[in-house]
Amino acid sequence: MNDTLRRTWPSVLVVLLALLYVWIGVAAHGWDRTLGLGGGVVILAAIAAARQAVPGAYALLVIGALPLAIVTWWSITTPVLAILILPLGWTAVRHLRQPRTGPTSTASESAA
Repeated sequence: MNDTLRRTWPSVLVVLLALLYVWIGVAAHGWDRTLGLGGGVVILAAIAAARQAVPGAYALLVIGALPLAIVTWWSITTPVLAILILPLGWTAVRHLRQPRTGPTSTASESAA
């Protein structure tokens, strides 16, 4: 697996799960709608903020994922989504904050 794919796949999965949160929010009513739409947007903001503020990105993941899962605890879907979002989000933030690694050899290094 190349470095780019290794660094981006958790982020892509978290974005897809956040879009599922938004979809649940669109279909819900009342507080569930607010928490679903808001939670999805906050999770997307966590991925966007991962390069600048790592502790803030972790906090945004928790703030985005848990409220809807707690309010709709009786459903199977939202708690499972939250259980998936948190570890994948942690992995995505960790991979996004690491400096990029790649081939750094120059012609003078390869000649030596």
